[in-house]
Formats: sequence, structure tokens, C-alpha cells
Amino acid sequence: MSSSIPLSLRRKVVIALDADQVSPATDDVEATTQSRFLSFKTVAWCKANILRPTHDHVFLITSIDPTAIFDGGVLSAMWSSLNGTEDPHGDRVKMAETALRRLAESLHSVGVSCTIEVLRGAPAEMVTEYVHVHRGELLAVQVVGRSAVAQALALGWPEVCARSAECPTVLIKTGDLPENIGSVLDPTPE
Repeated sequence: MSSSIPLSLRRKVVIALDADQVSPATDDVEATTQSRFLSFKTVAWCKANILRPTHDHVFLITSIDPTAIFDGGVLSAMWSSLNGTEDPHGDRVKMAETALRRLAESLHSVGVSCTIEVLRGAPAEMVTEYVHVHRGELLAVQVVGRSAVAQALALGWPEVCARSAECPTVLIKTGDLPENIGSVLDPTPE
């Protein structure tokens, strides 16, 4: 039955992951692994609680903001390539694509139709535009903890998306996800 529903008729679920979690701006392998595991847990939670593999198509996205000059990874790349012409975001985009591809493979292994895309721009604007253009019917956004000062000064991009997206939005707080949630992405033995 899963192959009988054409892609155009499936519910379009957009899962927006935090770029700092998908492609962290650090050389620390342990910190990178932990950040990516939070994204894996977010996708696993969506699979367990939202997704219907035979009826949904997932758009797995993240947005890297090229105007974010205080991004540690970008500053490091800019410093190391002062005389170069390469895009300091290029490596981060490739890392994000690789991470999203791995997450998409995890979804495919349990029967979920999925495509990936790395957007360039401010996440709040790019994610809501993406949902509009692709006619998303549900938006699930990864929320990573922010400091009390940051929360007091302005809404984070996930909250802005929840207010401005043209579809229902689920905010997924990564700090509250159970440790064993990843098991839902284990393919069943045949």
C-alpha cells in the first residue's frame, strides 16, 4: 500500500533542524557528536510521534545564515582564508548536507519518504518561506536551549517560525527527549 500513494498526495512534513546542531562550528569531536545526536533524537521523536511512513513525505532542512558574522566556524574559516576566495560557509554547508543525508538514510531505512535541503539565510525567514513554497502541512522545529538573557531579548528563530508559518507547528525541545528515542529509527529485521 505504501507505494500506492503518490508523492504529490502525501502529507508534507517539514522538519527544521538547528544549523548549530547539524553542523556545529567546533573542532571538538565529542561536542560535534553530541550536537548531531540531538538532531538524530529530534528526527526519531518525529518518527515516533508525528510521521506516518505510508502517508507522509518529509522535507528535512536546516538554514545556515551567511550574514551571521559571529559564527565561530565562519570566523575560523575567514581567518584561515584571508587571502583566499573560498566561501567560509562552504565547509559548513557540506557538513550540514552530510549530516542531513545520514538522517534521511535513517528515515528511509524505516520506510519514510524524505528529501533534504540546506538553506542559506536567516532561519526564521528561510524556514517559513520553504514551508510556503513547498506547501508544508506540518512544521516540526528543533528547539535548543538558549540563555535567559537571549530569551529575554528576543524570540528565537523556532518561536518566530511557530508564529509565522502557514501551517501547524510543533516545537521540539531537545533537552526533554528521552535517551532511548533513537531506537525508533532502527530498521526492523526482515
